[in-house]
Amino acid sequence: MMLYSVVLGALVIWRGIWVQKFSRLWKIILSVFVVLISAKFYILRMFGGPLAFAPDLPGWILLPVAWLFASLMFFCGWMFLYEAAWGIGKLICRFRKKPMPKFFTEPLWRLSGLIPVVIIVSIGMYEGLKTPEVVEYTVYIDDLPAELENLRIVHLSDIHADRLSGREDVQEIVDIANAQNGDLIVITGDFVDGRMSVRGEDVLPLRGLSAPLGVYGVPGNHEYYSGYDEWVEFLNAHGVEMLENRHVMLGENFALGGVTDPAAKHRGGTLPDIDGTFAGVPEGAFKLLLAHQPKLSLEAAEAGVDLQLSGHTHGGMVWGLDLLVGMFNHGQVSGEYSVGRMKLYISNGTGIWNGFPIRLGHRSEIVVLTLKRR
Repeated sequence: MMLYSVVLGALVIWRGIWVQKFSRLWKIILSVFVVLISAKFYILRMFGGPLAFAPDLPGWILLPVAWLFASLMFFCGWMFLYEAAWGIGKLICRFRKKPMPKFFTEPLWRLSGLIPVVIIVSIGMYEGLKTPEVVEYTVYIDDLPAELENLRIVHLSDIHADRLSGREDVQEIVDIANAQNGDLIVITGDFVDGRMSVRGEDVLPLRGLSAPLGVYGVPGNHEYYSGYDEWVEFLNAHGVEMLENRHVMLGENFALGGVTDPAAKHRGGTLPDIDGTFAGVPEGAFKLLLAHQPKLSLEAAEAGVDLQLSGHTHGGMVWGLDLLVGMFNHGQVSGEYSVGRMKLYISNGTGIWNGFPIRLGHRSEIVVLTLKRR
């Protein structure tokens, strides 16, 4: 993300600013401004401590900076479209032996995309900070044990409690989740952005979650950025039983397993172990796996998992960007997929990451899955 943003910033400077008829001083000022925006992750890290992807800064700083960064990214999209149109127009005009339209010869038109970008990003940020909607979904499972017919699972993911989504927001999520009357509540990682000593109060409402079969969770990559051991201990002590490469039997034929996150590789933690997670499970039992990142689905299917629940992708957040997100997750971004005989459901996320709090076409959600025998 950091390298990507710097490259995009360089494109705006090269093709958007230096081609203008502004004075050299203004070109330098605007270029420095773009560099600062594109390097926001580096700069916020300087002020927010070691949490490169989760700076603990006031909302009045995070929101404007996120708005500027998102505007830069969207404006780069406009620049790509403009350059493509410019190239095509140049070829057509050369073939027809006619001069280029003023839209392409007047440099100032290159900046015309700023107006729609400002509108789109503002709408996207408004949508990104909205209360999550409840999504009801039926999952059909081959050979589902009879006693699990109509089992209701409330699936939360990517809450990202931080300076933008504090205790009141988490409490609202808890209230909505409890109102769904689920048999089981699960949370597939990225609970929080920030150290436990600072953000612990914001996460406390999770202890109010209640379901007959319990409340279970697995870590996401952001828990590793924020102090993994402290958060796992905290969540276990406050009503969310964390499954780290292990399973629990919630019935004679129902094994609920959870794995750690691949981010452990860079943080000295334990890597995901799906085979080990379900070791000792009776043959024929229904296996439900909680894994933050959906890219573990191929391994899970090979291990005989029946249903995997994941998050991490935020549904791609924005139309078009979901294609890029899918490239890093086997093309799996949002909703239900079949991976062999296994079913995979990816939540759009219940909250939003403050690094890019934009949603366009992919609302945050609290998912209620009902199991049905096929």
